[in-house]
Amino acid sequence: MPTPISPEEITVGVEEEYQLVDPATGELRGRARYVIAADWTDDLKGEMQQHTVEVETRVCEGTSCIRDDLARLRLQAAVAAEAEGVRVVAAGVHPFSPPEGYAFTADPVYQEIRAEYRALAETQAIFGMHVHVGVPERVDRVRVANVARLFLPYLLALTASSPWYGGRDTGYASFRSLIWRRWPRSGAPPRLEGRKEMELLLHWLTETACIDTPGRLYWDLRPHYKYPTVEFRAPDVTPRLEDAVAAAALARAIVAGAMDGTLVEPDLPTTVLHALLGENAWRASRDGTDAELVDLWSPTPRTETAREALERLADRLSWHAEQLGDAADLRGVAGVLERGCAAHDIRRVARESDGDPATLVRWLAEETVLGVGLDRRTSQRVEYGA
Repeated sequence: MPTPISPEEITVGVEEEYQLVDPATGELRGRARYVIAADWTDDLKGEMQQHTVEVETRVCEGTSCIRDDLARLRLQAAVAAEAEGVRVVAAGVHPFSPPEGYAFTADPVYQEIRAEYRALAETQAIFGMHVHVGVPERVDRVRVANVARLFLPYLLALTASSPWYGGRDTGYASFRSLIWRRWPRSGAPPRLEGRKEMELLLHWLTETACIDTPGRLYWDLRPHYKYPTVEFRAPDVTPRLEDAVAAAALARAIVAGAMDGTLVEPDLPTTVLHALLGENAWRASRDGTDAELVDLWSPTPRTETAREALERLADRLSWHAEQLGDAADLRGVAGVLERGCAAHDIRRVARESDGDPATLVRWLAEETVLGVGLDRRTSQRVEYGA
């Protein structure tokens, strides 16, 4: 049995980014500054462009806290948005609105990003979920990241919620992840030997003016430059609250498993492993929970379904989730696998509404706040085309 672990040491926190949409047409709207002003709680934050608001949970000692916080924050965001004539949507991309033409947030940081990244920044209309998992000071977060990065495709498959983009089905479960990979220093991080090698990389990047702050490392997983956490950045923000909580429980258990040696790196050369990890990321982007993933730990080349891989991983980490108080929420992974990732439901709604974009966005807005207020339903009553 692994060494007992402490929920106080392996904390968890979540950030979610929400779209702001017109309640009648479903179009993306750049009204963040007004929505934030209408939020008396001061919990809503701006992002680079005015079509997005962001929320952050507390630093939690269990995913039940994450569940409570996200329910409250989604409700607060929805109320503030309604007060300003828009709605919030939790999905990786907007199904049909163009990605450019929105006002930038006035914060100097975002203006600097716009100047440096140009069209990449000006066409940035994607919405993610970030999970921070605390790592004790005595543990090298870079070495934890070496193991945890191998499971990024699993988390993406679980949360994929962006099949529709530009008014059509892209054929991908997470088109957001492909858009994001256009950016420099994105995707899975390289394998680094430890803190010192990470510091050496940052030294070279800053001294050569590739970056001006460690925050410009946009990897899908990174030892955070400010907080004592490992930050998972691969997931799409997902419409259903319980799916977000399940993903947070899985990310936290992965870190715990990497810390105590339950999860280890495969016996493959570093360059081969990194290439295969890229293949898994692409497959997860395309097919979500239906993906066929390369089994990196197999002694011979083989694949397995994302469902098989996620089921086995959740089972292997069930003890860790029990120790952390997250067992019930980790079991939520099975619910996602039974339904399929959010991309499945998005496509179903699109079919049932004959591809009506306003109906699809209306469904996403309802799904985002399902069960977070006085109404505790777990499924919608939807009249397509209403």
